[in-house]
Amino acid sequence: MAIIPTDLLDRLRALERQVRELMGSANTAPPMNHISGGDVVIGDGGSLRVRTALGEDLLYLGRVPPDWTDGSPQQGLMLRRDDGTLALSVRTSTPDTLPAQPVEVRDRQGNVVVADDAMRYGLARPYVPYPLPAPVDTALWESTGAVAWTTLYEGPGLAQHPRLYCRVAAEGDPGAELRLLVDDEQVGPAGGPDGLEFTAPLGAEFGAAVTFAVQARVATAGDTVRCRPLALYGVQS
Repeated sequence: MAIIPTDLLDRLRALERQVRELMGSANTAPPMNHISGGDVVIGDGGSLRVRTALGEDLLYLGRVPPDWTDGSPQQGLMLRRDDGTLALSVRTSTPDTLPAQPVEVRDRQGNVVVADDAMRYGLARPYVPYPLPAPVDTALWESTGAVAWTTLYEGPGLAQHPRLYCRVAAEGDPGAELRLLVDDEQVGPAGGPDGLEFTAPLGAEFGAAVTFAVQARVATAGDTVRCRPLALYGVQS
């Protein structure tokens, strides 16, 4: 039997140890789907997509349609719900008339419920009304002595929320009533001579033009009730 030099055996053992260490380090390397430091850069017109198990886009970041009017690609963001409906976008759908990108949040029916003003500043939607100053002298409020419902105030509005907050100040004889109508239908409860305040479903489609009316009546002929609307706000469900 040939005699194997001791130094050669030592070298073989060292080589085996190095192979084991190399295989161990390969198995313990950081996963390719984890970033512990640094940046992720996608350039040259690339995009980032996050898709559902069915292959539908959930998050898309990159080139979005349509292109700008000069033919250059529009870069933006589109975020969808799990059901596929668009929830948030950073892009303009009409670059010829709106050459700036608004940030838009949509409901499940596709209506833009929140958006910034891409031309100047602040909000584009929802429309936020300012409360109208009211006369301090109640003698200047509209009044009626009719026992039948009588319209004292009327005006237009746009439905932006599913519910409505209403507050009407009033004073009058006992038994007097007042109510709010939306397109000739009463919304919320009726109030009395001490006023009206409630929150109730609006009962109109999003974006619909509606007509608000405040009506009042007295219980007995010869009585009087006067009132003044103080607030009409759209609120959430």
